[in-house]
Amino acid sequence: MITHPTDEEPRPSGDEPEGTAAGNTGEAETPAAEPAGQPESAQPAPVADAGPKSEWFAVRVQSNKEDSVKRNMERRIELRGLQRKIKQLVVPTEKVAEIKNGKKRTRQVKTYPGYVLVEMIMDDETWAFVRETAGVGDFVGGSSGAHQKPFPLLSEEVNKIFGVDVPGTDAAPKIKIDFGVGDKVRIREGPFENFDGVVEEINEQKGTVRVVVTIFGRATPVELKYWQVVPI
Repeated sequence: MITHPTDEEPRPSGDEPEGTAAGNTGEAETPAAEPAGQPESAQPAPVADAGPKSEWFAVRVQSNKEDSVKRNMERRIELRGLQRKIKQLVVPTEKVAEIKNGKKRTRQVKTYPGYVLVEMIMDDETWAFVRETAGVGDFVGGSSGAHQKPFPLLSEEVNKIFGVDVPGTDAAPKIKIDFGVGDKVRIREGPFENFDGVVEEINEQKGTVRVVVTIFGRATPVELKYWQVVPI
């Protein structure tokens, strides 16, 4: 006698619940949880964007108007609230020691007449602002009316400029000497006063000159301070 299969299959014996039998799980295994307090993946913290950096630019201004243009631009910067974009303005100068009317004096001399240096963040706003300031010609490296912004000064150029007289420092004055090696000079002070001689050597760092004078018919080198002699 032929028997037909019934509609219901017999349940497997055993204590395992349905769906956990080997080879017949019915769903993927759940991965083990990571220990508490440990992130799933260690990612570096994002670095905050520092934003654009300020750079140095040279601006042409009217000759002998460098200081007035600087003061005018500083007032306009304050009124427009651009202090965070335009950091500082500098008229490069150096100290020069010289002799005038028989007296030694030290004065400030502009090392780059007709220019003002601007430390700024270059963008459309600051570019137009500086160019619209009364007395300003244009940026060095930029063409008047051009749409291309100028390039900043190289770090070597900035170091050279501020190596002369860095703002906030008490640099030694540069000596201004109106004569050179081989020139005839007259000693105006000291034991050899009113002697004439020829300059043999100049030491600008020490501020001294060596002058050859004739004493008792013999050429004698004498070392003097630069301000003790005058050209003749």
